[in-house]
Amino acid sequence: MTIRFLQLNIQGGRMFEEIISYIKDNDFDILHLQEVGAGRLSRSGFDNFSEIKKRLGYKGELALPWDIKNDKQTYTGNATFYKSTFDYAKKEVVSLKSFCSIEKYIENNDQFIKDLPKNALALQFVFGTQPIWFINTHLAWGPNPKDEPYKVEQGLKLRDYLATLTEPFVLSGDFNVVKSSAVVKAIDELAVNHAVEAHITNTLNPRLHRAKQLFPAGLAVDFIYTTKDLQTSGFDLVDTPDLSDHFGLRIDLKI
Repeated sequence: MTIRFLQLNIQGGRMFEEIISYIKDNDFDILHLQEVGAGRLSRSGFDNFSEIKKRLGYKGELALPWDIKNDKQTYTGNATFYKSTFDYAKKEVVSLKSFCSIEKYIENNDQFIKDLPKNALALQFVFGTQPIWFINTHLAWGPNPKDEPYKVEQGLKLRDYLATLTEPFVLSGDFNVVKSSAVVKAIDELAVNHAVEAHITNTLNPRLHRAKQLFPAGLAVDFIYTTKDLQTSGFDLVDTPDLSDHFGLRIDLKI
């Protein structure tokens, strides 16, 4: 059995129609998407989570790290989608910084955005007799991709959670730090980092990303990990078509 998997930060659905077409064309089994938004934080004009389920026929789970007290229609979070023929056996949401309700969302404010809570959404599927955890995360943001104490603290909470798992896992997300960070190096000890193994040096889309000063070199801040007991093939960087200000990552799992 082959599981086709996609990792992508969708930037609030900025390129929503292109995302829908790409997923349809490639017939993915499981999707890990970040910045799945609605209300003021949707760039598609509608609730990304509900619309993806409706348009693609997937089931899905959404993990919100925070909400807005007087605006429950606005959100952004991690969403895992999976084919309707699948069912998950277990679900866990790992808070990397405690959930909170904020008074209002302040756009383009570095301090406000980096203080927002983050989480990881973990779903366990069983294929035949094989349980596998799929863990979808979006780690703490900062004005630069270097280690900061708050990033390391939250990232190591994720590492500690992964260390408790006794079954194989797939971890992916927008880590907001580069491969030399303490967080990435700590998780590298637990599983195979396919972006590093493939020598991926940039996962940001220069055509859509607002930080033009990062290019042409760019930065690799998105990763897919699998434990060593999982067989994989076909790992690839999705740099066309334009789907977001991040590139996607894809991989096939052999179960």
